[in-house]
Amino acid sequence: MIYEGPFDREEWPERLPARVVDPRGERRIHGYCVRGDLVHHGIADLAWLAIQGELPTPVEREAFTTALAYLAPVHVGESSSHATLLARLVGARPSAVVSVAATGLAEQGRSERDSLAPWFAWLEAPMGDPPAIAVEPAPTPEAIADQVDLAARSAIWFGPERALPGAVVLTRLACAHGLMHRLGFRDRFAIEALAVWARLLVVVAESGSIRGGAVRMYPARLPDYQYVDADGRSA
Repeated sequence: MIYEGPFDREEWPERLPARVVDPRGERRIHGYCVRGDLVHHGIADLAWLAIQGELPTPVEREAFTTALAYLAPVHVGESSSHATLLARLVGARPSAVVSVAATGLAEQGRSERDSLAPWFAWLEAPMGDPPAIAVEPAPTPEAIADQVDLAARSAIWFGPERALPGAVVLTRLACAHGLMHRLGFRDRFAIEALAVWARLLVVVAESGSIRGGAVRMYPARLPDYQYVDADGRSA
């Protein structure tokens, strides 16, 4: 007697469905021909099309591009960029360096989304002041001016009732995710993928600014650890 497992008993499709890119003839993304249509659009339009299935309106494009700009800068001291730099330092292949960057950024995006949970709850039902996690504790003059401008622009984009607050200065990440929320993004899969995409070239460029294998440029002799107890006394 021949055993029939679940793969034997079930009906399976004969082909894998392609729902975003049509491989027949000239490549199309959600029906738009790359050579005939999409070469006349910017990269932000392509990202929006891939996720949303349609090209953005002018308002959506402006708000979306602003959100991506807020997401983009990742400092080399942050773990995702630091790990990518170390991969470059030890002489990893370019494909491995990019893989380290993408993995680190994906985890960074997940962690950010988790930490901003009170901000997302506030965006769903604004009551009182925004939560502390979303507010810049020591805003720079540039941040203050930008918040005033962003509040005014978001009122135009989404209407006064759905505008981002202007009475407080939000963190850059709160601004980014606030705009994504107002644009209708709710799926974590899409949001975290967009965050990786917005940051990937910045992180790779940071690691690419040094020569592969240049281990001696790394500050290996970091300051010694100083252990401090709960009362502030050092060991």
